[in-house]
Amino acid sequence: MRMSRTNVMLPDDLIDAIDRVAGGRRRSAFLAEAAREKLARARFQRAAVRAFGSWTDAEHPDLMTDADMDRYRQSLRATADRRLRTRVRRG
Repeated sequence: MRMSRTNVMLPDDLIDAIDRVAGGRRRSAFLAEAAREKLARARFQRAAVRAFGSWTDAEHPDLMTDADMDRYRQSLRATADRRLRTRVRRG
C-alpha cells in the first residue's frame, strides 16, 4: 500500500493519550485504524439514511412480530448451514 506523509495538528493531551495506549512508535498505525473505523461508521450512516423507508410492514406482513423474525433468521441460518456442510463434504 502506498503511504503519504501528512502534517496533522492535534492537542497535546490527545497525543499523550494515544501514545499511552498505542505507544509512540505506533501512533501512525493507531491513527490510521481510528480513521478507517470513523470512515466505516460514516459510510454506514449514509447508507442507513439512504435506505430509510425502503422496508415497509405492508410489503412484509409475514415478518411483523419478533417470533416471525426469529423464524426467518433460523431459516436463513439453516440454509447457510446446509451450504457449509455441502462444501465441507466436497472438500
